[in-house]
Amino acid sequence: MAEKTYLHRRGVLTALLAMALPSPGSATAASGSVQPRYTVRIGVVAEPDSELVGAASDAALREGVRLETVRFASVAQANAAVTTGRIEANIAQDGPSLARAGSGLLPVAHTVTYPMGLYSRTLSDLRGLPPRSVVAFPAEPSAQGRALLLLQGYGLIRISSDAGLSPRTTDIVENRRGLRWRAVAEARLAAALDNAALVALPFAAASAAGLAPARDALGMEDSRVPFANVLAIRARDRDAPWLTPTVRGLHSEPVKTFILARFNDSVRRPW
Repeated sequence: MAEKTYLHRRGVLTALLAMALPSPGSATAASGSVQPRYTVRIGVVAEPDSELVGAASDAALREGVRLETVRFASVAQANAAVTTGRIEANIAQDGPSLARAGSGLLPVAHTVTYPMGLYSRTLSDLRGLPPRSVVAFPAEPSAQGRALLLLQGYGLIRISSDAGLSPRTTDIVENRRGLRWRAVAEARLAAALDNAALVALPFAAASAAGLAPARDALGMEDSRVPFANVLAIRARDRDAPWLTPTVRGLHSEPVKTFILARFNDSVRRPW
């Protein structure tokens, strides 16, 4: 049900943005001549998202919006802060996670995709993965499903078309190499590189281990996967006057430059 809810929301996302955002030819005033008409507080959990808001700040200010970052210890706290009106929005999670949270918040724009990657200390190419190899992936159900979809994307397995965005190993309908599965808590996944042929590491876990998808992974998600982080707001704010300039700031040229320079293609831009 959560996946269906997310897919429905993803379907209306384009329509929401089409209504909210001005045409590409719309004129904007220079930042020096604009005083902010609105202050938009954006909740984040991860430091890279704080940096993302900072990169968008000047462009948003030219649109009349001052962006402020509010840091939270957890996604649940960031969602609660939006729900209660303490802040206007957050960029703390991907779309499917927001749908599963059941917070009632609305995804209105994509920010970045933090890609999951496939890593190995013994292989130089996925084609060299031996039969009956052990593949480690996150024990957490949604991340595990994401890992299986990534493995399918590289042709290592085939998953039932009915499995949705959170497949399990029981949904695998083809496993020609006879790969064996090991579910590992995310905090210990990087250590699994010592004894598993292949490890599916979420971006945060890889980063904590000093690994970058574009540099170190044998395979990684691209920007087209449905796991991009989203700007989440209350449904009642979908027509708020600050929303358009906020999205324009987050989708501005300085943000494109920041993503490329800061992450060297290890973080993807889905817009």
